[in-house]
Amino acid sequence: MTCSQQLCEVITDLLHILRTGEHDTSWSSYRSADDAITELEQLKERIEQGDPKAEQRLRELFLPTGALEEIAVSSGWRGTWVELTKKVDPQ
Repeated sequence: MTCSQQLCEVITDLLHILRTGEHDTSWSSYRSADDAITELEQLKERIEQGDPKAEQRLRELFLPTGALEEIAVSSGWRGTWVELTKKVDPQ
């Protein structure tokens, strides 16, 4: 599996989580979960097309205290978040 495929799988997992249940975005840079979903859908499309800037943006979102981590922690899915981060940066 290529890095791009792995990143797209992570995005798919994130989209599934964000599309189900309530999510607290108050500590993130997103106004709503829908805003996060929109950006992730766009990033997935760009990554599938081979855009390295999209991959970099996704990695930025996964940084500690990044927008997506803030949603995960605030919304009660921190454990899942940790597992997803391992797929983005398997070091």
